[in-house]
Amino acid sequence: MTFGARLLRHRKNAGLSQEELSGRSGVSVRAISDMERGRARSPQRRTTEALLDALDLGERDRAELRRLARAGRVAMAGPVWSLPLYVADLVGRDAELDAIARKSNGLVVLHGAAGTGKTSLAVRAAHLLEGRYPDGQLFLDLEGSAQPLQRLLKDLGVPAEHVPEDEHGQKRLYRSLLAGKRLLLVLDGVNTEEEVRTLTAGPGCLTLVTSRRRLAGLAGATWIRLGGLTEPCAVELLASIIGAGRVDADRETALRLVRLCGSSPLALRIAGNRLASRPRWPLGHLVEQIEERRLAALTAGDLDVRGAFEVSLAHLPATARLVFRRLGLLVGTRVTPDLAAVLAGSTVAEAERALEELTDVSLLDADDHGYAMHGLVRTFADGLIDATDDDADRAMLAWLLETTVAAGVLFGQTGDARRVHAEYQPFPDVATGRRWLDDHRDLLPEIVERAQARRLHEEVTRAVIALSHYAAIEPGLVWERVYRLALRSARAPWQEIVVRGQLGWVLFDVAHRPGPALDVLTGAAALAERTGETGHLGWIRLIASAAHSGLGQFDEAERVCLEAIESMHEPMDEHYARSVLGVLWRSMNRPIAAVTAHEEVAKEQRAYASTIYELSALGRTLGWLGLALIDVDRPDDAVEVLTEAESVYDRARMASWLATTLWHRGLAHRAAERLAESDDDLHRALAGFRAIGDGAGEIELLRALADNAESRGDHSACRRHLRDSLAACERWDTDATREIAAEVRRRLSGG
Repeated sequence: MTFGARLLRHRKNAGLSQEELSGRSGVSVRAISDMERGRARSPQRRTTEALLDALDLGERDRAELRRLARAGRVAMAGPVWSLPLYVADLVGRDAELDAIARKSNGLVVLHGAAGTGKTSLAVRAAHLLEGRYPDGQLFLDLEGSAQPLQRLLKDLGVPAEHVPEDEHGQKRLYRSLLAGKRLLLVLDGVNTEEEVRTLTAGPGCLTLVTSRRRLAGLAGATWIRLGGLTEPCAVELLASIIGAGRVDADRETALRLVRLCGSSPLALRIAGNRLASRPRWPLGHLVEQIEERRLAALTAGDLDVRGAFEVSLAHLPATARLVFRRLGLLVGTRVTPDLAAVLAGSTVAEAERALEELTDVSLLDADDHGYAMHGLVRTFADGLIDATDDDADRAMLAWLLETTVAAGVLFGQTGDARRVHAEYQPFPDVATGRRWLDDHRDLLPEIVERAQARRLHEEVTRAVIALSHYAAIEPGLVWERVYRLALRSARAPWQEIVVRGQLGWVLFDVAHRPGPALDVLTGAAALAERTGETGHLGWIRLIASAAHSGLGQFDEAERVCLEAIESMHEPMDEHYARSVLGVLWRSMNRPIAAVTAHEEVAKEQRAYASTIYELSALGRTLGWLGLALIDVDRPDDAVEVLTEAESVYDRARMASWLATTLWHRGLAHRAAERLAESDDDLHRALAGFRAIGDGAGEIELLRALADNAESRGDHSACRRHLRDSLAACERWDTDATREIAAEVRRRLSGG
C-alpha cells in the first residue's frame, strides 16, 4: 500500500472531495491529485502533517501514513555493489558453479564443513553472474553483523535518518526497495533459517546462502553440499599457490601433503601460503610438521583450520559436544547411533539426536548406514580426547567385539567354535549381520590390537572364534593378521586350538603356504592331545590333511584325512570331511573315486542345506565334483553341476567362491570345445576376482584366457593376456606370483 492509495481511502472515508481536503489542509488540489495517483510518492513532512490534521486521523492511522510517506522518500539511487574480491584460483567447483548459474532467481544454500570454500564459491558465482542482475550484487557477512537489516538498508542507499527504528518497519522498507528489482544477494555465514527468511531478496532476485548447517527448513531452496576437493583438483590448487614447477619437482610429496590436508580447500590454502612465503622450504618439511603437529601446523596469518572447526562445535548442546569428542576414539571413520550411545553413555535416541546435530553443522556426513567423519575433522576430534575418556574407549571396544560375536555366530560354527554364544543378538537376519561384518572386516586388526591394550583378551578370543565361517565365506589376507594377533589373547587351551586351526586354514587356503600352515596345525593337534581338548581335533586334522596334499605328501594326507573323518562329531562336519577326501583322491589321480565321493556327499547335503554354512559346504562339494567330472571326460555333466554351484553361491552371496565356480565352468566349456562360452565365464570370473581384490585369482584367469586364445590360434590375444598376467604378478609380488611370472616370461619369449 502506497502513501497515495492510503490517502485516497482516508479522504473518501471522511466524505471529502479533493477541493474540500485542500481547503482544510492548505495543500493544493493538484498536489493532492498527484499523490493519490502515485505521481508524487514522497510528500514533505509539513505536507504530511497538514493532511493528517485535516483528516483528523487517530494515532495509529497517523503513524501508518507517516511511515508510507517516509518510505516514498527512500528509493534505490541506482545499482548497488558490495561484493568482496573473488579468489582467482578457485578449482574443482565447476559443477557447483553450473548449478548456481541455472538458477535465475530464488534461493540457493551452499552448505558444508568449515574450510570447504563455501564463501569463495558464492562470491565467485556472484561475480560471474553480474550481468544478469542490473540492480546490483550485495554481500552480507552475518557472523560479523549485529544488525543485518540496517546494514542491508545502508548498502541499498537508505540514509540513516530514514531507517525505521523497529524491525518490522525495517523489513517493510527493505521489501519495498527490492520490489521489481533484479539483484543478487550473498548471505554469508548463516546460522538459522529465520535469518534467511528475514533477509532473502525479492521474487526477481537470487539469494546465495552459505552455512555450515543444511538449513533444511527453508521452503523452495536448492541445496548444494560442498565437500573436499578431488585429489587432482587439490593438487591443482596447491600448484596455483606455490607454482606448478615446485609441485612437479616433488609430486609424490605433494600428494602426501594433499592427503594430510584431507583435500580441504582451507587447509590446502594455509599449507600453500606457508610454502609460498618460504620458497626455500622443501615440501617434505611442511609434511613433517603436519605429521608431528597436525592441526597446529595448519595456521597461516588469520587462517586457522582448528578455529574453523571450533566455531562449528561451540554452539552445539553438551551431549553433541561430548559425542563429537569421543568420536576421536573411533576405529575407522563410521559411527551408528548404537555405537555413539556406548561412547557417550547415553540413550540411543539422545545419541542419534547428537549425531544429527553434528551433521547439521557438517562435522559428520549421513548416509543409509550411519554417519561418517573424514579427513581433518577426524584429526580435530582426535585432539580433544583425554584420559577421562578411557572408560568410553574400553566400552566401545567391548561393544564392537561382542557385536562381532553376534554377527559371526549367524554364519554357523564347527567343532569347538560352537562353544561361543552371543550374549545378545542385535541383527534381525544374516544379511544385516553380514553387512555389519563387511563394514568392519578390515578394521578388525586395529580393533583387536586396541582391545588387547585394554586387556580385553576374553572378548577378543570370543570374537575371532565366532568369525570362522564368515572368514571362509569372505577369504582374505587380513585374516592371517587377525588370527596371529588373537593367539596372544587365547587363554584356555581349546581357544588356542581353534585359533591355531583358523590360522592354519588361512595360511594354506588363502596365503597358499602349506608348509607354515602344517607347522601351526601340528602344534594345535599336539596341544589338543596333551590337554584332552579334542573337540576341534577333527577340523585341525582336516586342514592338516589339505596342507600335506599341498606339499605333495599324498599318502600322509589320506591317512590324516581319514582320521579327521573319524574325529568329526556332527554329520554335516563329517560330510564336509568326506568331500575333502574326494579332493585328495583327485590329486592322487583317482578321479572316479573322487566323483563317487562328491556325488554321495552332495546328495546328502542337498537334503538339508539352508544356512550359510550348509550352503557353503554344498557349494564347495559341487565345485569339487565339477572338476572331477572334467577329469573323467564328462564336461557337460560338469557344466550342469557347476551351474548348480553358481546358484548356491549366488544364494549365499559368496563372491569369492562364485568367481571360482565360474572359472571352473569356463574350464568345463573348454573341455567340451565351447571356447566362446568358456571365454564368457572366464571374463565374468576375472571381473569377480578383481572386484574382491583377489590377485591370485586374477592372475590365473588371465592365464586361462591366454590358453583359450592360443587354442583358437589368436596369438595376439594370447600374448596380451599373458602380458596382463605378468603385470598382475608384478603388482601383487609374492613368492608364488614370482614363480608364475617366470613361467609367463618363458611363454612370452617362446621358451
